[in-house]
Amino acid sequence: MNSIGRAGIALAAFAAPCVAMAAWTKAYVVEWNEPAIYYGAKAGVIDPGTDCPQGTNPEIDWVKVLMEAGYTREEAEWLRNPANPTRSPVHGQNQMAFRGKARANVYVNPTSTPDPGLVGVSGTLAEGLDLDGNAKTGFTSPDGEKGIDNNFYKTVGCWKTYRGPRRLSSGALQFNDSMRNGAWTTLIVVAGQGDDPMNDKDVNVGFYLSDDKMVKDGNGNIAPDYTFSIKPHARYEAIFPARIKNGVITSTKAVSGVLREPAYWRDLELERAQIKLTMKADGSLSGYVGGYRPWEHVYKGWVNARGPVIEALTWVQLPGVYYALRRNADYSPSGAKGEKTHISYALRVDALPAFVMSPDASQQVAAVASYKSLAPAETGRVSGLFPQVVDGIFIDPKAKQQAGPNAVITPPENIAKAKE
Repeated sequence: MNSIGRAGIALAAFAAPCVAMAAWTKAYVVEWNEPAIYYGAKAGVIDPGTDCPQGTNPEIDWVKVLMEAGYTREEAEWLRNPANPTRSPVHGQNQMAFRGKARANVYVNPTSTPDPGLVGVSGTLAEGLDLDGNAKTGFTSPDGEKGIDNNFYKTVGCWKTYRGPRRLSSGALQFNDSMRNGAWTTLIVVAGQGDDPMNDKDVNVGFYLSDDKMVKDGNGNIAPDYTFSIKPHARYEAIFPARIKNGVITSTKAVSGVLREPAYWRDLELERAQIKLTMKADGSLSGYVGGYRPWEHVYKGWVNARGPVIEALTWVQLPGVYYALRRNADYSPSGAKGEKTHISYALRVDALPAFVMSPDASQQVAAVASYKSLAPAETGRVSGLFPQVVDGIFIDPKAKQQAGPNAVITPPENIAKAKE
């Protein structure tokens, strides 16, 4: 565990302007993070539970969906047939996008089709934080705390991509594997002014990015006590004023910040953000980062991950996700009467002790401060993982037939004999 006295502050201060004097610091590397999705079943992903009494969203009859959108049965069956040359085994069937009114693309115009529905959480328990300070609204935590605000969970908690026991949902496994294999690294630095790190009224907690990869032990787990340098970043940074009582770190003031998220859209943009993290006896750190995030950015992330693929593999209709996010949005930055553009959210975080260095790797950090002024200017934002995706569909310039509102669909005379 990194613990630095006042003597080292002067040496490290040059790396971060306006460094506050810290009596002690502790540093960590995030080894796992995932949306805080409470799992209420005894076993299985799609099975009923207290969170989702009917289980997850069921598998979709896409032929029926296409027919309801105006395609003939023959057209619908041919579009879903693997023998159709316009259906890519990797990127799906692009024509699936064009099922809105007048063949509108439902991924970018979700209101061009009626709300197909998304099964949401109906249970009363949830993980996360009380973001609005109102114990009468929201969920109850598993340990009995009232007022937990997590409408993101309310929206997607019965979606099989998100549902599952801790650290076992398919979405969490996919993106944490990427992070743990070196795609990105998040560091946490905790610095206080008191004599007791387990009880301190004046604490700051910083979340930073690093280019240094985590190291795995012989069992494939992330090894503790390795060294990482902070990478100044123009976006990925958040600093939380906090207090510590009996090892539990809680926010004393809500802030705005952006973290690197385990998801298709990468940016976890939070307003009114808070933390609740516990310093454990084994030196690790775990808990929640919560706040209100722009829900349309989240929706566009799924769209840009190739709409047909997300829909087919995860058993949702993306317009239904759009309607549900909009319906459950619970925060407006412009005030109580403003449009609800944000939805309450919580990220579950597990971190291990680490040594965190200044950006030039010359000194261990001895305080929490912003490094944004040292970050290079952003040259361009990456909107998603698939640069060839346009309006939710993967554009293959070599394809002889392109999907679209005016695409001609010519099923074989006998679809039943088409290659399955």
